[in-house]
Amino acid sequence: MSRPDRIKARNQKIRDYFSCLERKHPQWRWDALLQEAEKEFFLSPRTIDAIIKFEGVYAD
Repeated sequence: MSRPDRIKARNQKIRDYFSCLERKHPQWRWDALLQEAEKEFFLSPRTIDAIIKFEGVYAD
């Protein structure tokens, strides 16, 4: 598996995890969901936010 494929798979895993968190905890604010995803994937909240919103280089 090439590096771009691994990055796409990671990004999709982050999006799936985040949507699962949103369904599980609808009362949580956006930043609380980001913090929880940050703990799971060891990425900054800004990076996770960009991945979820398909911003910049994370637009697949």
